[in-house]
Amino acid sequence: MIIKVILMVCLIIIQLMIGHLWHQIGWSYTKAILLMCLPLGIGLYLMQLFYYEPRYTNWEVPLKTKLNLKYMYILTLLEYILIYVCFFM
Repeated sequence: MIIKVILMVCLIIIQLMIGHLWHQIGWSYTKAILLMCLPLGIGLYLMQLFYYEPRYTNWEVPLKTKLNLKYMYILTLLEYILIYVCFFM
């Protein structure tokens, strides 16, 4: 029981880290918080689909943005792993 609580706290911390990375890219606090509230990478997927794909067709984004997006993808993968462990442990 205590392990599941710890895993849920880790999920919340990961969501906060993703919100911080959104703000580091250059999004306002409001948009970063709204994107952070969408769980499991849904906000990341929507931003990639509706913002980055139309604007950067060849993915020639600045290096800082590209690195932060990669960190968000890795954190999203970690979220899925934590949820899997939490449900099937």
